[in-house]
Amino acid sequence: MTLITKIHWRDHSARVNLRSTGEEALAYDTETFRARYRAGIHRHYVGVLHGGFVFVYAAAWLAYFARTIHDVRPLEWLAIPATLVFFSWGEYTVHRSFGHTKRPLGMLFYRRHTGDHHSFFVETRMPYEQARDWRVILFPAWLIVVYTLLLALPAFVVLGMVSPNLGALVASTLVAGYLTYEFFHSCEHLPDDHFLARLPWIRHMRRHHALHHRRALMKSKNFNLVVPLFDWIYSTYYTEPLGSPVPPGVEEADEDDASPAPSTEPAR
Repeated sequence: MTLITKIHWRDHSARVNLRSTGEEALAYDTETFRARYRAGIHRHYVGVLHGGFVFVYAAAWLAYFARTIHDVRPLEWLAIPATLVFFSWGEYTVHRSFGHTKRPLGMLFYRRHTGDHHSFFVETRMPYEQARDWRVILFPAWLIVVYTLLLALPAFVVLGMVSPNLGALVASTLVAGYLTYEFFHSCEHLPDDHFLARLPWIRHMRRHHALHHRRALMKSKNFNLVVPLFDWIYSTYYTEPLGSPVPPGVEEADEDDASPAPSTEPAR
């Protein structure tokens, strides 16, 4: 039977026709959400400038930190893998604890991430379609500035008091981790026929991330985007063979998860 089901926007205006076997289900009309979100993007937004600023700004800090590295001792090199593990833990924790859990401190991020990003991209509609869609993939441009000033630069200064090389290696790895995250997340929303999408590890993480975008899994599985280290450690790693049929109803969600009206800020 055909059911008419409301999508619970704040204005309750969007509706979608569903084919169902009997039970009424709340579902997301991805195409309607995408149209509404795109309509709210500033007409002067340019995705290339957004991504370009992030990578040029980060590269400038990497060059600055690199200039202070001299005669690294063997033990000091261990700062790189240790910082990468720390970054992976932070990526996992922030994503799971604030991106998919309602908390007063992180409500803005929750609304931008669960509300916008996960309504714009669902498991069966992962690729971006136009350059303006990068606004809902990339972090807002100002975040890299806050990140370097509040995390990377203090690490450089404080740890530099112990060892200048230690401070520079940790700070540069933190910035490189941010760039790697943005790169991988962008690759996870590329069209399927893009040459980067066919690289073995990126292909694996694209599947990992697509499963995370299944609404039934987004709050419990696959929170890492670069290497699923803490998904393995915390037993939130989930996989299915590539090409497996998508279970019926994967776009359905509880009313509490229904998307609000599209946000006015970039989302993840």
